Amino acid sequence: MSKEKLPKWDLESIYPSVTSPEFEGDIKKIHELSENLKTLSSDKSASILSILNLYDTLMDVLETVGSYTYTSFSVNTTDSDVLAAMGKAEKAETAAGDAVTMMIHHLSSRTEEFSRPELKDYSLFLKEVKVSSEHMMSLEEEALANEMLQVSASAWGRLQESVTSSIADGDKTLTQLRGMAMSSDREERKKAYEREVKILADHKVALAAALNGVKGTALMLEKRRGWKDPLDRSCNTARISRKTLDALISALEEALPMFRDYLNTKARLLHLDKLQWYDLFAPVGKASMAFTFSEAKDLIIDAYSSFSPEVGAFIRNALENNWVDPEAHEGKIGGAYDIFFPKKKESRVMMNWEGTYDSVSTLAHELGHAYHDGVVKDYPASQRSYPMTLAETASIFGETVIFQEVLKKADKDEQLGLIEAYVQGACQVCVDILSRFYFERSAFEARKEGEVTPDDFSRMMLQAQEDTYGDALGTKHEYMWAVKGHYYNEGFSFYNYPYAFGQLFALGLFASKDSVKDFPKHYREVLSMTGRFEAKDVAAAAGCDIEDKEFWKKGISVIAEYAEKLKEWL
Repeated sequence: MSKEKLPKWDLESIYPSVTSPEFEGDIKKIHELSENLKTLSSDKSASILSILNLYDTLMDVLETVGSYTYTSFSVNTTDSDVLAAMGKAEKAETAAGDAVTMMIHHLSSRTEEFSRPELKDYSLFLKEVKVSSEHMMSLEEEALANEMLQVSASAWGRLQESVTSSIADGDKTLTQLRGMAMSSDREERKKAYEREVKILADHKVALAAALNGVKGTALMLEKRRGWKDPLDRSCNTARISRKTLDALISALEEALPMFRDYLNTKARLLHLDKLQWYDLFAPVGKASMAFTFSEAKDLIIDAYSSFSPEVGAFIRNALENNWVDPEAHEGKIGGAYDIFFPKKKESRVMMNWEGTYDSVSTLAHELGHAYHDGVVKDYPASQRSYPMTLAETASIFGETVIFQEVLKKADKDEQLGLIEAYVQGACQVCVDILSRFYFERSAFEARKEGEVTPDDFSRMMLQAQEDTYGDALGTKHEYMWAVKGHYYNEGFSFYNYPYAFGQLFALGLFASKDSVKDFPKHYREVLSMTGRFEAKDVAAAAGCDIEDKEFWKKGISVIAEYAEKLKEWL
């Protein structure tokens, strides 16, 4: 049987190329709009609405250019034209950043006007402008910081991506080796894990230097801007209170015994005394749980359509019009993402297809993000941008829709594989995410004292895994700090907990779908609020109190029911 030909995404409808006049024209336009915004922000007679409209226009072009250069880079990290284009985009981003800083400075002196009727739709954005102004250095310092980020934290982040996307052990890239974690052959999984650890160890010095650079930059800037700590800024960015975060983390910690029990159940299902790290993603159940990309497309379209014809039509359009780039190859970064192009009002999805149910779930996850983008696409930039906490809601809701639909059609043996894969995914989002939260908290504390060695990063990673997985896992993975790209983004400190937030919030939403009249409409309305309201208010609209630990425990109880169900196969 010949290997399935996988599609490639269509980026030419965004721009013909990174060297095209259209792309170059928008680079030039960003600089022009940035200057215009500076000029308007120095005019005390300018209306706030006119300033915000110009800001929205600038952000649409800037985001489109940034999304295009990143998508081009992510599938070919060594392309010289793309790297040159990224340099141009970063200069444009710096210019825009300077203009936005000036705008915030200007608007902070006019807060008494924020309550005007014509600014009602901008109320959250203006509230955040006020907070930003309270955590702002001088205009000169902010301009310098903005420019320096491109040659410091951003450069360190690109180094990590370039290294991890290109390193290999023999005939296998790091991305390919990590994909082998889902093999049904234990010896193959073990060897892939050992090869992965080996090549990461070989590059640990460079990767630790990158992580030190990113975390050092974040600490320096947050201190100068008056943030209590990186977590303080993270909560503000996530539009949640520390009370909400504490409730979430506490619920996750209380759930650890349940998840460890699940891992012990998985070991028994695999006829093992104890799981090792390389067994975490091992398939359980019927070996035929494999999918072609074409089968996955049909499955996902049908599942989303059964939830809502409107959502199904959106997903069909995305899949049939080449929004997805699924093929893994050398030079392509690992993982998966959805990204939005405001000028086109379309998204694109990158992933690395493995033919497993996990790949199906990942595709459904990213298309959930794309649908969310589609719901808010017509709002101006200042009302469209939603935090990561709420961003993960639609994606994990999508995973759940697919899971439920496939489960209905599966036989007994297939149900075992599906339920285990579902609980496995939840374990990653709740347990592994908690370990990453612990690690990042420790990494920041250590970086305050100075440069952190690669071995110290590994020690902190192992401790975080011990505190979460406990004795349910034998071997741990000391180089997970080197693999996860989000650690290397200065603007995404503590990227981890939003995934757990999204998982449990989505489960709460999904559980209520049969009791809410016209739930698909309600669901769309909740998503439409995500760029215009704080997380607490969005959750309240969905009937949820996210500052109450009991709310989070309800979501965990859904996972626990499936984890308990696995014991039927022992």
